[in-house]
Amino acid sequence: MKKHRRSRKRRQKRKISNLALIIFGILGIVLVGDIIGAVIYLRQSPEMQANLMQYLATGNSLSFFQIFWRQFLYQLTIWTMGLTIVGNIVNLFLIFVRGVSAGFNLAVLVQEGGDSFGIGTIVLWSIQYILILFTTILSVYFSIRFAYLITKSLIKKKYKLIKKHLKLYAKQFVVIIILTIFTSMLSAVTTPMVRNQMIEEPIVIDYSD
Repeated sequence: MKKHRRSRKRRQKRKISNLALIIFGILGIVLVGDIIGAVIYLRQSPEMQANLMQYLATGNSLSFFQIFWRQFLYQLTIWTMGLTIVGNIVNLFLIFVRGVSAGFNLAVLVQEGGDSFGIGTIVLWSIQYILILFTTILSVYFSIRFAYLITKSLIKKKYKLIKKHLKLYAKQFVVIIILTIFTSMLSAVTTPMVRNQMIEEPIVIDYSD
């Protein structure tokens, strides 16, 4: 009985350590992407930054449905690719690219608009990004775990466990779909608000550097 409890505690500790390792790994990839994205923008000349803001002000804005569908497809792609080990490797690259994009956008908000429209808009954008990031990390974790368990079951020829893993994955899919719909709607509402605020407020770029 004691041995059974000890082995159970060991499995639980192993699961927690694996979860922490995956989460920290994904966060590390996102953080590197954020830094690279911010550096890419800050390395641009003042003229290039001004052209970017001009394009933002004059370019066609996406509709609510377009923003929603784009975010929804991104999360759905992450989930679908996670069904295979190779797909999970692609997911890590997609997460890195999203991190670069987020770092670039945050640098634009902080440097170009921080003094113009205040911290509120930056906080609003950051909240929706954190929620999207949370959904993405959860989706990637479920996917990696599912691919690992299926591969392990096939190697050990424990085919009965595959059905169990599929049922669990189906339940996780429902959770991810709910979170994806919520974050997609939040992104579709927040993105136009941030964009309109940046356009309405005068942004002054210093060319003296």
